[in-house]
Amino acid sequence: MHPPSRPARPTPNKTPAAAGLLLTPLGPVLTLCLCLFSASAVYAQAHFQELKPSPQPIHVRVQFKNNPANEAVVSWTTTRATSENKLYLSTDPKRGRLEEYPVHFASQHTFPFTLRDEEKKAGMHAWSHNVFLNDLKPATFYYLTVVSDGAASEEFHFKTAPDDERDIRILMVGDSRTPRRGRIDRENERRQVNALMAGLLETHPDIVAMLHGGDYTNHARWGEFYWWLKDHSETSTTSENRLLPVIPARGNHDVNPELLEYFWWPDRVRDFYYTSNLSGTTTLLVLNTEISRGGDQRQWLEEQLAKLRPLKRWLLVMQHQPNYPSARSYEAMAPIREAWVPLFERYGVDAVYESHDHTLKRTHPVYQGQINQERGLIYFGDGGGGVPQRRAGRDRWYLAVNERYHHVHLAKITGEEIHIQAISLDGQIVDDFKITLDRRALYLREQKELDSNQ
Repeated sequence: MHPPSRPARPTPNKTPAAAGLLLTPLGPVLTLCLCLFSASAVYAQAHFQELKPSPQPIHVRVQFKNNPANEAVVSWTTTRATSENKLYLSTDPKRGRLEEYPVHFASQHTFPFTLRDEEKKAGMHAWSHNVFLNDLKPATFYYLTVVSDGAASEEFHFKTAPDDERDIRILMVGDSRTPRRGRIDRENERRQVNALMAGLLETHPDIVAMLHGGDYTNHARWGEFYWWLKDHSETSTTSENRLLPVIPARGNHDVNPELLEYFWWPDRVRDFYYTSNLSGTTTLLVLNTEISRGGDQRQWLEEQLAKLRPLKRWLLVMQHQPNYPSARSYEAMAPIREAWVPLFERYGVDAVYESHDHTLKRTHPVYQGQINQERGLIYFGDGGGGVPQRRAGRDRWYLAVNERYHHVHLAKITGEEIHIQAISLDGQIVDDFKITLDRRALYLREQKELDSNQ
């Protein structure tokens, strides 16, 4: 049996301008009603579409969490219940010849996705299949084919992270949500951003993963997430079937418990806050802005920073809601800043990636509530992964860059610097900056001085 081929990726275009309402002779009120009715019909169509029952694997994907050098979850979807689900794995390509793969694994966690009544009525029944791999080799390509009840996928491959001090790259994106052109539009902005990332992965094979800052859809429910998984698997995968692993954060539109189904991980101890060792030099701390920022999460954050800062050259943070917003109220984000920023500054976090505000943002270096070019920390991102972009250009004391672009951030991490570029849908570099301060050395020096004074 020959597995079906994936559709072609969309070509990234320039970010479409916001569409305006045209007033007809019927009058503005009636026109607005008609527009809302039309939008509601498209919304329903986009959410609820019958899925033909089939054992054919779709949505093949890879997730990283704590140790991307050694661990991964491979997941896929079928649209009917299946009794035999296997992952075939090799460190060299087998072109889908199942008998040649040296190892195979049965799905360790197969379950039906949770459906709401309208999704059941539409016939969107689907099942998730997941294999946790925990004995992988660092910086190694793995080739895989998944099979459910005899129906095989194409062969895909992914690469584990290194555990040494070599240079790496990472992609960062947030707020995929509902594109302006519609969830089922094959050229929508989310798919264009995905295609941009796939092209970057082809150009830069040292990319470890895509860090997603949260808000994948409007709501974490199957009628919407089906389309996110479809877009991700079809358009973030390279032309040579290399999968782009995801390291997920949780956003305010992701609070439904079903998010745990879409990003299944065995024995997930904490609620989407964790560390991810991207290489021997770099650790990412993923925080959850949708639960208490104090209490257990803040205690865990301080413990991790105290443990990791003496060991790692680079400490990065990813969170959804921003400490320094580009579109929303500065005052509204005070509880997050008060809980976490003092810890970032005390332990010398190197950069913070944020989402939520739907613009392109970079702050000036900020330290203790002021611009400080020597010790300041840069907060960047703000969510350009497909959601309509908000008005930019706000005049706030901490903003160095605030523009309106769908975009992805690409970071190259070496022993000497982190070089970060924001790239728009037309491939233009729309922001470019470097982080060079050795905060680990600064932290160790200050700790030594404190110890000597005691």
